[in-house]
Amino acid sequence: MFGYKRHVPDLSSPSYPDIRLSTLSGFAWPDGKSCGVTIGWHVDGEAGPIGWDRGAVEHMTAISEAAYGITTAMPRILALHRDLEVPATFFVPAHVGERHPAMIDAILADGHEIAHHGYMHENLFGMPAEDQQAVFEHATAVLERLTGRTPRGWSAPGWGVDARTLEVMAALGFTYDASLMEHDTPHLVETARGSLIELPTSMVLDDWALFGGSLYPAGSAVTAPAEDARRIWLEEFTGLRRYGGLFHTTFHPNLMGRPGRLLMLEQLLTEMRACDDVWWGTCEAAADHALTFAASGQS
Repeated sequence: MFGYKRHVPDLSSPSYPDIRLSTLSGFAWPDGKSCGVTIGWHVDGEAGPIGWDRGAVEHMTAISEAAYGITTAMPRILALHRDLEVPATFFVPAHVGERHPAMIDAILADGHEIAHHGYMHENLFGMPAEDQQAVFEHATAVLERLTGRTPRGWSAPGWGVDARTLEVMAALGFTYDASLMEHDTPHLVETARGSLIELPTSMVLDDWALFGGSLYPAGSAVTAPAEDARRIWLEEFTGLRRYGGLFHTTFHPNLMGRPGRLLMLEQLLTEMRACDDVWWGTCEAAADHALTFAASGQS
């Protein structure tokens, strides 16, 4: 055929990264609980759009929408956690912490965990190892100054993870990662430079799929009814209770902190709290339990 260029398929087997995921055989939650719940918030703030493109700093609408999650939504979110006595882990880009130190103080005052989420919400996939390490070290230093503690865990901005990321984290002494999606329960990630506890997540429990959008460079939004999210997440919670998994969320304050959605979340968490066979904790606490379980020789 005129103009046709033959495409030769690559039928070779790819070389996979030298990373091993090891399940913890017989893993069980504390006190015989059926499943675990860790409520994770990705507090991207202004680093969300700026991490994608520094030019977004001039886009006033995009910046104001990102800041909504900090200035308007976070007080409501923290009040909800206080009312329901639900612990949480807040993954905060260090730049957002620098820009909003009062928010950091409020999270810590309520006893929640602050974890690593890059400096400017950087997607690390494909970034050279030395650059990844520089991001981790710089953001860690900022969070240490703001919180008085070294962050023990990280979740990947934009789900950007490669083998170098996990190796850098292990070498720097991180306890856990919360980015991978292969298993339902906490497990080990073994690298050439050390091991990590993996707290698995899922796109099913990511609010971005239902409510996400971007105002920069072009405006777009997904606006599903909040009730759709409640039904999906309650279904997943019921399934994870049955199979002993971890219900680990990826919630964004600028999305879930909208008034109608937050009322839905209150209803959902109230329903979940009514189940007395569920373990609730921070990601740090879940990782520590998994470490203890692994060290006990049961794995």
